[in-house]
Amino acid sequence: MKLTRCPTCGSQRLRKVRRDLAGEHHGQPYTVAGLEFHECPDCGERVYDRAAMRRIQATSPAFAKTDLVPH
Repeated sequence: MKLTRCPTCGSQRLRKVRRDLAGEHHGQPYTVAGLEFHECPDCGERVYDRAAMRRIQATSPAFAKTDLVPH
């Protein structure tokens, strides 16, 4: 994905970064190490490509598969 402008504020300073992404879902913390994404230094917007979203989904408890069989 090649982005040159921030989709939120229009800034041309949007940059691709690589850093650990820490989050929390319902009190459960998680970290995606070395995630690459675009970030705007002006407004803080973050844009994740498909590969980054897959890594987030694989790590975040928000996307964990649950047992749908009633007990």
